Amino acid sequence: DGRAGDASGNRGGRWDKRLAYTCAEKKEKDYLSGSGASESLGLFTASANGISTSRDVSTGNTTTSIKADGLIEAEMSLKGQYLNSPNLRYVFHRDALKQIRKLQTGDGQYLWQPGLQSGAPDTINGIRYLSSEFAPNTFTSGSYVGLLGDLSFYWIAESMMLEIQRLDELYAENNQIGLIGRKEVDGMPVLEEAFARITLA
Repeated sequence: DGRAGDASGNRGGRWDKRLAYTCAEKKEKDYLSGSGASESLGLFTASANGISTSRDVSTGNTTTSIKADGLIEAEMSLKGQYLNSPNLRYVFHRDALKQIRKLQTGDGQYLWQPGLQSGAPDTINGIRYLSSEFAPNTFTSGSYVGLLGDLSFYWIAESMMLEIQRLDELYAENNQIGLIGRKEVDGMPVLEEAFARITLA
């Protein structure tokens, strides 16, 4: 059951966009780090029901940073059908991306490459990536710092019904309107071998 709330002024009719943003933020957080109990089972949550610790890859990284060898180890831990999938993506926090964008090969070439053609995405080792504020960004020994996987094997189920409750009185003293949105949503990884979680040594 997904529930998100927001309180904002009604000037300019922007409350609907603010509520949509709040709901989307809640779902993104759950899809990445949800416990699987009263929320979705997240990609970065070790679980026998989703992605177990057997898919954690730390080889090639240090205890404090991501290394080029660590990324290659994660890539090569995936079978060819996932590594070549059009749905393959890295998922990182921007703090992890900052580290990765500085990584170079032995001949000085950056692993991160900008899309050189119009509409072409930036890549890491030729693989597209996503950035999320809800991906982990604690760089200590044993911590998760990223993920590589075929995201078509993360399934999301949503009901067709969305309920919005308007709270006219709760924030009236501040000349604001409160809104609560309710929608039944769930998500979980359905095939752990399609994913590799990048972990520090």
